[in-house]
Amino acid sequence: MKLRYILPAALIACATLFTACVKDLEVDNINPQEESDFNVDYIFNKIYGNLVLTGQTGPNGDSDLDDIDEGTSNMTRLIWNMNTLTTDEGHCWWNDPGMPELNRNTWTNSNVMIKALYYRLMFGVTMCNFYLENANGDDAATKQKRAEARFMRAFHYFYLMDLYANPPFLTKLSSEKAPQIQRADLFAFLESELRDIIGEGSSGEVLADPRSVDYGRADKAAGYMLLARMYVNAEVYTGTARWADAKRYADMAINSRYELCTENNSISTTSGFSPYQLLFMGDNDKNGAQNEIILPALHDGEKTQTWGGSLFMIAAPAKATMKDEDLYGCKDANGNAIKGYGTTEAWDIGIRARQQFSKFFFGNSVAPSGVHKDNVVFVGDDRAIFYTSDQKLSIQKEDDKNQGYIYMKFNNLHADGTSGHHAGGQFVDTDYPMIRLAEAYLISAECDARMNGGNCTAEGVSRIKALRQRAHVKTGNKYDNMSADALSSFTLENVFQEWSREFGFEGMRRMVLIRWNRYGGQSDYRWEWMGGSQAGQPFDKRLNIFPIPDSELNANPNIKPNYK
Repeated sequence: MKLRYILPAALIACATLFTACVKDLEVDNINPQEESDFNVDYIFNKIYGNLVLTGQTGPNGDSDLDDIDEGTSNMTRLIWNMNTLTTDEGHCWWNDPGMPELNRNTWTNSNVMIKALYYRLMFGVTMCNFYLENANGDDAATKQKRAEARFMRAFHYFYLMDLYANPPFLTKLSSEKAPQIQRADLFAFLESELRDIIGEGSSGEVLADPRSVDYGRADKAAGYMLLARMYVNAEVYTGTARWADAKRYADMAINSRYELCTENNSISTTSGFSPYQLLFMGDNDKNGAQNEIILPALHDGEKTQTWGGSLFMIAAPAKATMKDEDLYGCKDANGNAIKGYGTTEAWDIGIRARQQFSKFFFGNSVAPSGVHKDNVVFVGDDRAIFYTSDQKLSIQKEDDKNQGYIYMKFNNLHADGTSGHHAGGQFVDTDYPMIRLAEAYLISAECDARMNGGNCTAEGVSRIKALRQRAHVKTGNKYDNMSADALSSFTLENVFQEWSREFGFEGMRRMVLIRWNRYGGQSDYRWEWMGGSQAGQPFDKRLNIFPIPDSELNANPNIKPNYK
């Protein structure tokens, strides 16, 4: 596998054109072989587009990466796979190369999925470096866009640090072999970079104030949140906890112009969809969810077609009969039931929930055989978006697609009643939330409890209460029997459970489990198929990071294995 269009630098300028993913920078899809000059807008768009797009013509053909199915090489899809299929959340029965090893925590440094994400992230870093070397100027607009490119480089490097620990490190294009950076040193670099571009440094390259730039572009709140995410995991990355710093930047995001999506600032009261569901729908750029989504991976059914991204999140757990079912109990402007989930794609229940995840909602109760609206009512929580009809709770056999509940969090329906943008009905408009404000609430509450003997203060309780109120958590819910309004105390364990319910299937779980010492190297917390056993068995702590791919080790003598 290799990065395409990276050498020489002039060739990058020829080959990084695409139909814009940043909505104020629309450009034509020009033949890359006929464009030889650096174009600042093309490269700026491609930096953001790397979150979703996989090549020059999308959804397939002329891929950025060689030697892997192009749809599989989608960045959000790969991040989701690494953080979901390797944990207590999701299981995939497909036998695609590399997939069974993720399900069973038995991967090696030749795993094609691990390799693909590594190169996708390095591809993003390279584009950011190329942009920063060529986008020069002292005007305010250029400085702001340079700050955004630095943020996006930090965002890609964050995932390299989190997933691979000690990646190659370059801040400029070079023909030399990249040196390897150690995890703690990369943390220090990212900390300095992010604090500079939110205005705490002296470079003068500063991100825009929160919500003062077009939706889809990084602003200061994105910087606050990436810092908060780094600091809450700092003990994993550096050996030193940074709870106070994590809380500080999470609170800065909470006190910015972003706000949770609720009835007060969304169209939920007219559409019938819950505010929580609006976050994961085809019009989440305008239905009120945009108030909460700080960094989306932008999708458009016509302009950003991919077999990864939100289409994967929607189609992978779906089965064909769902297209004709009234899943949500909502009606259109004419009073007709809104049926299906907004795309013609259904990938045969490829992804199901492991029972440990389902039990965070159902507790020890037996779920009814029903659709999303039935289980939301049964559980007493809008986040219980499960399809249980003909599904069993436990995955006894990996290849039995009717074992394991279906967690159908994403859809491509438009709550305002409009149709999706793709005329054929396949490709989706649902923006994938890479960072949303609810994460700040949970980081703030977790750090509050960690700094106060394992119990939230009134402030921490208020953070959790806000999320449960938005989800309409009711007295008699199946997991703790407590309504949101009745909440008066909350322990650190309660916070962990709220992480499970609020961010289920959003590609964050592995990170959370490692921070809470519930992943590799421990035996107290287990899930089915953990370590390759149906009952679950411990696996080595070295698997808390993914291996540097064998192809990188062979190509660059500076890079040493991050574990053996």
